[in-house]
Amino acid sequence: MVKFNIFLKFAFIFLYQLFLLPIVLQAQLCNGNLGDPIINITFGTGSSKLPTSVTSFEYSGGCPSKGKYTVDNFLLGCGDRSWFLLAGDHTHDVGGSFMAVNAESTPGSVYIDTAYGLCGNTTYQFSAWIMNVMQKITCGGTAVLPNITFTVETISGISLATVNTGNIPITDDKIWKQYGLSFKTAPDISEVVLAIKTTPIYGCGSSFAIDDIIFGMCGPSVTTTLDDNIGDVDVCAGYTNSFILKSSYAPGFTDPAVQWQSSIDSGKTWQNIAGAVTTVYAIPQRDSGIISYRSLLAERPNINSPKCRITSNVISTNVHAKPIHQLPKNINGCIGRNLILPYPSDISISILWNGPNGYISDKSLSIISNVQYADTGLYKLKQLYNSGCTTLDSFYLRVFPGITVFVNDSVQSICQSKTVVLSASGGQHYQWTPSDGLSSDTIANPIAQPLVSTLYNIIISNDFGCRDSALVKVNVFQNLSISAGSDQIINTGDSIMLNATVTGTSVNFYWSPATFINDIHSITPVVYPINNTVYTLTANSTVGCGSGTSSVKIKVYKNVFIPNAFTPNGDGTNDRFRIIAADNYKQFKLLIFNKWGKVIYSTTDIIDGWDGRFKGELQPTGSYVYYVEIRTASNKKISKKGTIMLLR
Repeated sequence: MVKFNIFLKFAFIFLYQLFLLPIVLQAQLCNGNLGDPIINITFGTGSSKLPTSVTSFEYSGGCPSKGKYTVDNFLLGCGDRSWFLLAGDHTHDVGGSFMAVNAESTPGSVYIDTAYGLCGNTTYQFSAWIMNVMQKITCGGTAVLPNITFTVETISGISLATVNTGNIPITDDKIWKQYGLSFKTAPDISEVVLAIKTTPIYGCGSSFAIDDIIFGMCGPSVTTTLDDNIGDVDVCAGYTNSFILKSSYAPGFTDPAVQWQSSIDSGKTWQNIAGAVTTVYAIPQRDSGIISYRSLLAERPNINSPKCRITSNVISTNVHAKPIHQLPKNINGCIGRNLILPYPSDISISILWNGPNGYISDKSLSIISNVQYADTGLYKLKQLYNSGCTTLDSFYLRVFPGITVFVNDSVQSICQSKTVVLSASGGQHYQWTPSDGLSSDTIANPIAQPLVSTLYNIIISNDFGCRDSALVKVNVFQNLSISAGSDQIINTGDSIMLNATVTGTSVNFYWSPATFINDIHSITPVVYPINNTVYTLTANSTVGCGSGTSSVKIKVYKNVFIPNAFTPNGDGTNDRFRIIAADNYKQFKLLIFNKWGKVIYSTTDIIDGWDGRFKGELQPTGSYVYYVEIRTASNKKISKKGTIMLLR
């Protein structure tokens, strides 16, 4: 009896495994539609660490070394700078991350998870996107290639399905590829253990990135159409489309059931549409808003189980509110002038104007040229928008007598502080801009006295609103200002530069006499007279803003003049002992000695002089010795020594 029980036990195990064998042979990706993911690992954004229960590899921030992984969205210089630059995940989500694994000589589980609440006799898919991150130079060109295995087991460890990627080759560029398997559950299986493993041979290499690990139901193909099309739809409120949704599917379910769903948040959440359980659904009429639709397909008992049904493609419907219609408006035109018609909406994709006399235009800038009375009438603007919406606005053109502005002179010129009368005619109303310097800015003939050159714009109009404009420029010329500079003193044989100033508009000038001067047309000429000379600067404004002369006296000393006495008594006359010399000396030094030979005064300032004091004390009447040293403009050194009488 015991032997018979043992026989039955082994026979049961054999039959169970034999039952599972066809499931193992179906290890391939789904060729139909998938349901909402039961497991969906996208690795989020930024850097993060996985729970230790889901991977046997050790976490490492930045580039992972042997036996480690990282989760990030940007890796540069990994694998001793031999990996590809890894930027962004497989779906190019903003900030999307991936898992990078360095499995060099390190067998282990990349990812392990358990799925619960599955339905029996149902096909599921387990997949991931994988990329070989190594380049041809990695490991000196002899890198061990990544080799990944997907497995599905029961909770008790019985294998249900397995598939191997084989060696994932090195490519010339980064290539994400989807790997995985599909399998069918036995009637009594509702939980499975999912694993992605690698068992590399010993050696450098075995590095890869993985993203978007997904587990979900796999079923036959199911397609949703809207009015027999699969694309999204944009319509305008008040549309006449039938908006009929249809769901069609390939064989695969014994007793298929359908459920329509809608989403108002771009597919983030879905709601069942009550009563919409046939393959055809008519979308209710609405005035605005975006709503997405899809159909669910499952065996009838499983239609309300999210883990046991598949979904169709999504179709989005966008009903645009009608653009605001403008009330009819009047627009005014003026005889002989061009009229720019009102601009269309910035969001319209096409326009069409129609009006009297066969007027038609599809330009955003539509113009009625040289308006005449015959152009009077109703103009209609039709606009078409991306949504399919249209608007039709109307404008009634009224035509009035035009006007033309006349100005006496378009350019006027005045000198500073002078005035000029501006003159315009042809209208009933006048407006000058700017108003600076005008006696009035609303009359035809204002008096202008601007401080600087000014461009005035005169706009005239009539009682019908017709307008014209012109420009009048007033040039303001600067009045003449002239100065020959201050008088100068030089020594015979020396020269000095005159420092004159001449300002004004269009000024001509010259110096006289023309002797002993290097340039009579220079503001700063060099003069070198041998006798006292008066140089006169004559200037004239060629635009009539002044003329005049200015003179400078050049006194020529034959020698240095040294007084022989001074009276420092505070009466304002001859109170200091000074050396009278030229203005252009390069160097000057004056020393005063008392009768014992002590220096009691010194200066290098030719303008300064001795006031008869030493350390603030008045010095007695008597004779004092001076020494003066001068270097002239021509670099000639002059030194003199003598006595000076201090008298009180």
